[in-house]
Amino acid sequence: MSSPARLRVLFFAGGPRYFLRQYSSLGKELAARGHEVHLAFRAAKGKLPEDAAGALDMPGLTYGFSPERAQRDGWRSVAWIVRALADLARYAHPRYERAPELRGRMAAKTVAHLERSGEFDPLARSLGLRVARRLADGTDEAYSERVIRTARSFEEAIPTSAVVDRFIREQAPDVVLATPLVNRASTQVDLLKSARRLGIPSGILVASWDNLTNKGLLKWVPERVFVWNEIQRREAVELHGIPGDRVVATGAQLFDAWFERRPSTSREEFAAKVGLDAGTPYVLYTCSNPAMSDTPESSFVLAWVAALRADERLRSLGVLIRPHPNDAGEWANLDLAGHENIAVWPRDGVHTVTDDARANFFDSLAHSAAVVGINTTAMIEAAIVGKSVLTVLAPGFAQENTLHFDYLLEEHGGFLHVAPSLEDHVGQLAHALDEDAAGAERRRRFVESFVRPHGLERPATPILADAIEELARLPVESGVKPSRVLLRAPLALEAALCGFAESRSNGRKRADARRVGAPAEG
Repeated sequence: MSSPARLRVLFFAGGPRYFLRQYSSLGKELAARGHEVHLAFRAAKGKLPEDAAGALDMPGLTYGFSPERAQRDGWRSVAWIVRALADLARYAHPRYERAPELRGRMAAKTVAHLERSGEFDPLARSLGLRVARRLADGTDEAYSERVIRTARSFEEAIPTSAVVDRFIREQAPDVVLATPLVNRASTQVDLLKSARRLGIPSGILVASWDNLTNKGLLKWVPERVFVWNEIQRREAVELHGIPGDRVVATGAQLFDAWFERRPSTSREEFAAKVGLDAGTPYVLYTCSNPAMSDTPESSFVLAWVAALRADERLRSLGVLIRPHPNDAGEWANLDLAGHENIAVWPRDGVHTVTDDARANFFDSLAHSAAVVGINTTAMIEAAIVGKSVLTVLAPGFAQENTLHFDYLLEEHGGFLHVAPSLEDHVGQLAHALDEDAAGAERRRRFVESFVRPHGLERPATPILADAIEELARLPVESGVKPSRVLLRAPLALEAALCGFAESRSNGRKRADARRVGAPAEG
């Protein structure tokens, strides 16, 4: 097979840290094959984080910011309502009956924006709130599916953004990629729609194990959707309506480095570095994203530590707590007085986007005797490194109510030791410190099926790069269905009204700012 022609890849990559965590290996692989890769980041703050800017200086990669519809473009507001209601509607399906927290969280954010934002005209606001409140009331399969079908029809009728069209045309890519696309009312849909209009093949990259069950919907069908494994392939088809022949399972490229990496320190050196007793084993507690719960995780962790210290078998066991980088403030000033052989490290939380940060995280896993967490990707990383992994069904976190958590359970082919209480967990942990070969085999089978479905010896990154090269050669659909064109006229009227409402709201803000002598917004 001849090598593919040099491609120009336009990669809409969310945020810079997100790209570096999830797709830096892909960027390097595509560049090493001679392709040009331009990263377009969401221009939320207009500048890159300091830890990301240096890490992005890779040969063959350029980067900048992606465009969005103008604030006063009324289609922006119409699209927000259509997409937000579709995202909320998925949680009104009975499959989410056991997860009212997810529905409540999505409903609260959607209703709050509809009530408070000045960008909607009264009719759009009233209709949006009526639908949102009904979806929030409980599960209703027929209504959920009807809202999603209607939203899909409206989405197809919403025209592309001239600003986005112009940006993509100027970049002149051979292929367009976008991730994550599952954020609430994601504006990244506009990027894929413009690629379709310009005849450029496009693909969605599913970045993490919970993206298809625990976030918003994929509200556009591109030429390809790239997922990790067959489980996610079924999710894309059954939960998001993506045709099966457009979904490709390539493995989880973000974990490739864990298979080859070795510790950068000895166990004794690492224990001294973080402040633990080098003479005793330690258990690593990996904190979860604070977005998953309103309950402070530090409160649970202190209760967990107390339970370990109350058990004679675990009393001298070291404890290393690794804060989630999105929740560093909770741990910065935590008082550990009276607790021996326990450390919080790194105290200020660190995104694993640099080589040093990745090495430190890997060492914390590799030197541990076992790993404990609530519901975090680090559990999968620990399994790859060969560690026993445990969790407690802790009140306030309800991890068992999320669909993706099931994949880690032994009855579904997983490896996770699950305890209903701290008392049961302590017994499990004491046993897991001497886990037998059967436990190791369960982890191996899970890692192969979930992380590297093409074989443990085959890294996922080259497989994904091959699939992207194939995507660049695919034909692209053209045109909009006549029935969708007919919908555009009433939506265009609503877009004009929303644009007027946004302009009027901004005018009031400027007038208020002049009265108080403050700088005007917008």
